[in-house]
Amino acid sequence: MIYKALLAFTVLLAGGYAASSIRDGYSFGRVVAPERDLSDVALSLAGWQGEELVANERIREILRAKSGIDRVYQNSDHDQIVVHAVWTDDYIKLHFPQQCYRESGWEERGSSDVTVTSSNGTEFPAKILDFVQDDQKTRVLYWFQLGEHVFLDRIEHRLVRRRALWGQKEWPPLMKFMLETRDGPEAEQRLLNLAGAIHGEFYSPPPPTT
Repeated sequence: MIYKALLAFTVLLAGGYAASSIRDGYSFGRVVAPERDLSDVALSLAGWQGEELVANERIREILRAKSGIDRVYQNSDHDQIVVHAVWTDDYIKLHFPQQCYRESGWEERGSSDVTVTSSNGTEFPAKILDFVQDDQKTRVLYWFQLGEHVFLDRIEHRLVRRRALWGQKEWPPLMKFMLETRDGPEAEQRLLNLAGAIHGEFYSPPPPTT
């Protein structure tokens, strides 16, 4: 009986310590806006010419987006890629493309993990999804970024959040990047090339102020 009481006390004490540590470690920090605005990403980029699209305010509201871009880029062969990128200070309410496309009537037919080479020379992981609706096929490349950490699913999101935020007073913005193009020859390579160009442009040092 005494052993059980001591065990229960120890568990409660450990639980209280853990809760205190979590509270102290995750006391809400100040979310710092990106050094560059997403709108600073060039419209003319790596052989692609961009055009602004009207943002879907409902999606922006769902994502609690603070700022973002919605564009369509086209190359000399008239291939098009739609780009959607936002940043938010809400680390919890994430919407992955798998969910959004399913809710819009698309059927996921496959996925693959890929490596994007940024135009600044770094490499980072991304995921490509294949969707079908009626006779239409589309490919979507996406990644989320929290500071220097990239994640592609909810499990990685929890791990990255712990590494990036634990004990920090200033928190990085949560970035979402998504590119979509019609499926076909070279579709994956087109996505990889433009994703690398956007990443390199956005994460390059901001121009000096005069």
